[in-house]
Amino acid sequence: MALLSGWLPLAGQQPDLTAAQLEQFQAAEGAFSAQRYANAADGYAKLAGALPDSAEIHAKLGLSLFFSRRCDRSAPAFERALELRPDLKAAQVLLAICLSELGRYDEALPGLEEGYAHPPNYPGVKRLAALELVRSYLGLRRHARAAKVTAELHAAHPDDPEVLFHANRTYREAAVQASLDIARAAPDSVWAHQAMGETYESRRFYDLAVMEYRKALDKEPGRPGLRYRLGEAMLALAGDPAQAGDALEQFELELSANPNHASAAWRAGEIHYGRSQPERALRYYEQAVRLRPDFGEARLALGRVLLDLKRVEEATGHLEKAVELNPENPLPRYQLARAYREDGKTAAQREQLNIYRRLQTDRKQLDQRLLLGTASGRPQSADNHSAGAP
Repeated sequence: MALLSGWLPLAGQQPDLTAAQLEQFQAAEGAFSAQRYANAADGYAKLAGALPDSAEIHAKLGLSLFFSRRCDRSAPAFERALELRPDLKAAQVLLAICLSELGRYDEALPGLEEGYAHPPNYPGVKRLAALELVRSYLGLRRHARAAKVTAELHAAHPDDPEVLFHANRTYREAAVQASLDIARAAPDSVWAHQAMGETYESRRFYDLAVMEYRKALDKEPGRPGLRYRLGEAMLALAGDPAQAGDALEQFELELSANPNHASAAWRAGEIHYGRSQPERALRYYEQAVRLRPDFGEARLALGRVLLDLKRVEEATGHLEKAVELNPENPLPRYQLARAYREDGKTAAQREQLNIYRRLQTDRKQLDQRLLLGTASGRPQSADNHSAGAP
């Protein structure tokens, strides 16, 4: 409860109260401490009616409503508290967060920018202000500023799942906006067609992506990486690598022009492997790994095809490296277990299979939580309240 306890003293000293009011105040405080925010809000609201000039009471009312996700009601409470005590920095930031949640981005922006640049000395407030500042910038279509704050937030909280979620959304929206800006500035340029192709591809409109990439190639046939992007869209459109002849052609054309394109080599190998052509696949996988030794997917694919070709010792080395590169991916674990079995290393095989099963179970549980909408990455408690629908 670090965030909660840090934000409780919003207005300083306890107000002067009658005996009955003191009892009501203590009951509200107890409900708040127990995270029964609706009950706390009811108590503070009654006190606020009796003590309309108490900044302390209005601030606590606003805070209890804030943690109840009732920004529509907490904003007026914070506004009243700030009328009485303009120096309440935490209330200023919380009011700005509520205004942003309500879609009043222009009004929220000054408070959010101040709260992010000079946060009050309460745990978690800078992160919370940053998340809401990104929301407001996006709402005002200031994508460059949103991306800048997102990058700073990501650097400060690299493993925070909520930050990562918002980073994904921000960068995606910024990319879409940049594509639209290019299209407006130079609608028939190679840049516009490639940008729109990437936008369509990211949204899984693969047929439209193919169309835009072809238009870009008409403008600049030798543009590096463009045939790879076209191949990716074609491969996704085909669904089955064995049926992706057009995609294979594009990957091979990319490699002809740019022999250092490891991803194109890997994709070409995947198509040949899907066609039951392991020797051809092997050549491309080896090229991809040679170009990028840390390319985990290519390492896995190379180990897999070597294992199919009964080159167990070579396969084992690549699969061990694939596990090292991505220890949370169950697929290299399974293939490595196959290699250990072929080599007679039953204990090592059993260990990898156990890890594989655990990782598979973890993924299935995560998929189920995502399906049910419960994989938020954070508990719904006051410590972790953040941007979202009030």
